[in-house]
Amino acid sequence: MDKIHCSIVTPEKVIASKEIDQIIAPGASGEFGILANHMPFISILDIGVIRLLYDNLQDKYVIGGGYLEFDNNSVNVLCDEVFTKDNITKDEALKMISKIESRLKEEKPNTPEYESAYKELEKYRYVINILFEGEK
Repeated sequence: MDKIHCSIVTPEKVIASKEIDQIIAPGASGEFGILANHMPFISILDIGVIRLLYDNLQDKYVIGGGYLEFDNNSVNVLCDEVFTKDNITKDEALKMISKIESRLKEEKPNTPEYESAYKELEKYRYVINILFEGEK
């Protein structure tokens, strides 16, 4: 089976660079998957989870949105924020959730400020539910 070379990068550093069998990503229109030899394309990514599947393993990364480009069995994921257990703790994520929930109580619904805060809340909930699932 052909492999895909995958790179996940932020402006600061390369988060992952590996050979994979499949990537599953949160597109702006919904989740999608890519296997080797897929046709070339570019997609906007939403807040959510990137899953890299390879050798019966799975790596998960929580992203705050970004872009994905695929061509010639190479996928590049470009994000402003990528969360892993290496760069955020469960306590840090819980503190951010608490802070954002307090901010949401002060904002008026259906305003850009409210929508922005709600998106931030969604991102940190993914961090808790995906990166720290099953932990007490």
